Amino acid sequence: MTLILAALLAAASAWLVMRPARRSSRSTSLAHPVADRIRRRLATHRQAPRLRAATREALAEIVADLRAGQPVTRAAERAFATDSGEIAPRTLASIRWGGDVVAALREDSRAVGRPLLAGAAACWSVAEASGAGLADALDRIVQQDRKAEEVRRQLGAHLAAPRATARMLAVLPLLGIALGFAIGGDPLGWLLGTPLGWGCLAVGVGLTAIGLAWTSHIATRTERLL
Repeated sequence: MTLILAALLAAASAWLVMRPARRSSRSTSLAHPVADRIRRRLATHRQAPRLRAATREALAEIVADLRAGQPVTRAAERAFATDSGEIAPRTLASIRWGGDVVAALREDSRAVGRPLLAGAAACWSVAEASGAGLADALDRIVQQDRKAEEVRRQLGAHLAAPRATARMLAVLPLLGIALGFAIGGDPLGWLLGTPLGWGCLAVGVGLTAIGLAWTSHIATRTERLL
C-alpha cells in the first residue's frame, strides 16, 4: 500500500512538473512566428530607403531609354529586370505576359519603399490615353524625388540631435543610481525592497519608455511627410 501511494505521489509530481513545461513550450512555439513577423517587418522598413532609391534610378533608366528611341515596354522591362526583380515584380510580369501594366504598377507601389511607382502608373495611364510624353512626366517625378531625398537627408541630420538627447535622458536614471552607490547609499535596495520603491521604479521605467517611443514616433512621422 505504501509503495502504491508513493508511486501515485511520484506520478502526480511528474505530471505537475511536466504540465507547465508543455504550456511553456506551446507559448514559445506561438511566440516564434510573431517574433519572426516583427523582425521581417522591421527589416523591410529598414530597406525602404534603398528600395526607393533603386526605384528612382529605374525610372531614370526608363527616361533615358525613351529619349534614346526605345519602345516604352522594352525600356521598362530593362529597367525593372534587376537580378532580384524586387523593384516591380508584378509590372515586370505584366510587361512580359501582356497584362495591365498600369494596374500592376499601382499594385507594386503599395509595397514598402516604392511609392514612386504610383506616379509612374498615373503617367503611363495618361500617356496611353492621350499620347503625351511619358519621358518628360517620369523625368519630373525623378527630379522631384531627388530633391526630396536631399531634404530628407538634411532632415535626418537635424533629427539626429533630438534622438540622441532622448537616448541620453533615458540613461540618466542609471547614472543617478550609480551616484547613489558612490555616496554610500543603496538605491537598488530601496527600489527593489520596498513597495514605494517598486512603484517609483515602475513609473520611472514606464515614463522613460513612453518618452523614447513618443520621440521616435514624432521623428518618424516627420520623415514620412516627405
